Amino acid sequence: MTAKNVICLRVAKPADTKAPEAAIVPKARLDAADLWAAYGVKEADTFVVADKYGNPFYTAKEPLLNEKLGEVASHFRTLRKQLRKEVEAAQAAKDKGEVTAALAALKSGFKLGLTGYSEAESATKLYGELMDAGRKSLKDAGKDAAKLDALAKQYAGTDLEAEIAAARKAAN
Repeated sequence: MTAKNVICLRVAKPADTKAPEAAIVPKARLDAADLWAAYGVKEADTFVVADKYGNPFYTAKEPLLNEKLGEVASHFRTLRKQLRKEVEAAQAAKDKGEVTAALAALKSGFKLGLTGYSEAESATKLYGELMDAGRKSLKDAGKDAAKLDALAKQYAGTDLEAEIAAARKAAN
């Protein structure tokens, strides 16, 4: 069921449920093979009210699209504004060379779990740029333990964390 930019979908229980893949950058839930895991649904035949990109707003056992329609648009405007603020803070920190602050702002923005919006795409692009720069720094650091330790602090909790840990282990 779709109305304006809001969807309501019924999530039936799949034959084989799997835990969602852990990642820093949010994934589009509508693209997931297992909607049960993607939306964290606990019971079969649950309805999810979401925006047009599948970002969830409300979950219930009965469809409440009409009652929630006005709230959904307002809710996602607020989240987009928050995400935009985090992306702007991350870009400003990156421009100053403050990688740790930039990553912290992006992680905070990613916790909102939005996908599809231009703000989410900007956050993902900036995160990718920071990861590329981190990989270059990792390569440049070689086996220098002090540089690797500094990189580990900067990139803690990111997709690069495991690569840095492996390089630190190899350096010892």
